[in-house]
Amino acid sequence: MNLNPLSDCERTFILEAASQKIRLDGRKKDEYRPLKIEFGLDWGNCLVTLGCTRVFAQVSCEIYQPNNSRPNEGVLQISAELAGDNKLNDLTKINQVLERFYKDSKCIDLEALCIIAEEKVWKIKVDLSVLNLDGNILGCCSIATLAALMHFRHPDVMSTGEKVIVYSSSERDPIPLSLHHHPVIVNFAIFEKYDFIILDPSLLEDNVCDNKLSICFNNHREMCGVDIEGCASLSQELLVNCSNQAASMAIKLVDKIKSAIQIDIKNRSSESIKGLEPAVSEENGLKLCLSNKFNFVGPSNREDKIEEIDEKMDVDQKVIKITDGTAFTTSQNNLHQINDVKQNEKNDDLIVIDAESSESSSSDESVEVVSHYKLEDVRPIIGKYVVSDDENSDSGTIILD
Repeated sequence: MNLNPLSDCERTFILEAASQKIRLDGRKKDEYRPLKIEFGLDWGNCLVTLGCTRVFAQVSCEIYQPNNSRPNEGVLQISAELAGDNKLNDLTKINQVLERFYKDSKCIDLEALCIIAEEKVWKIKVDLSVLNLDGNILGCCSIATLAALMHFRHPDVMSTGEKVIVYSSSERDPIPLSLHHHPVIVNFAIFEKYDFIILDPSLLEDNVCDNKLSICFNNHREMCGVDIEGCASLSQELLVNCSNQAASMAIKLVDKIKSAIQIDIKNRSSESIKGLEPAVSEENGLKLCLSNKFNFVGPSNREDKIEEIDEKMDVDQKVIKITDGTAFTTSQNNLHQINDVKQNEKNDDLIVIDAESSESSSSDESVEVVSHYKLEDVRPIIGKYVVSDDENSDSGTIILD
């Protein structure tokens, strides 16, 4: 079931663009979307972003009893699901295509996963979670599956007769999977009426095209499988052209996966790996302070800085009597005021008050207006104040930090 059905206007617009050999996102017909591959802290955790399509792959292993038909081989299982509570999109076909391509092509040496013949083998399970769906989901899942399998390491084991010892990563280095070759799926969308074939289709192009062609190639230009979905007839010449294009693209994708794994292993050796947690930059964070001591406070270090910020709150305070209706605001004008005042080091006690509020309260003699405060006393968080209800008391003041 399609969760986002196309309207007639959208379908007509896409077909009109296809008739003019134009893609909606401005790409060429053989152009791939930007591909980003990231790895987690654990071996076999991989996040692949292809345009706006995002797939998370996680590889796990367990000791399993082999099948009676193949007692000396391990087991490979691939399952894909749509992340979240939405279960209307059926990804069974994707599971079947991935298992057929990766099992039938024998890219993994399953015999190397045997621990004790006919008794214990390794079962390798690849769990795919589609985080965002924006076309070419099969190709993105294929890249995530291959990258996760190439990145995965399983524990080392030793068999001593009836006993099997599984070593932790601290005792022995984990062992990578043995891969004979590296297959990857390349997807095409075919508009038969307009003789227009596009690579890496988006979600809209996927929904409108007449036929979908998925070709699996490895880095040796060997075809590992073909899957056709749709009712359009495909000529031999069309299949040959798409195959040549898919073989070249598969080599580029495999090289990109290998380079990403090499970078991750290099980061692990230098202990500079950050995992899949998004890095918070100054542009994405929240700048709360005005002094040079705290230039940035964001989600990554906000909790760690709580004690340090509390210590900075203990400074000399200035007591000002305020009448009702006087507002203290921090606006863009105040920031410019602070930048101007920062040049002047002669003012020891400086407090910045909203200019309009200062003018409105300057006529009242009972209000002491202080235009600036000391720059060293500025903290990232300004909000601590004390208000007294006693009008006759001198404590009827607001204490500004």
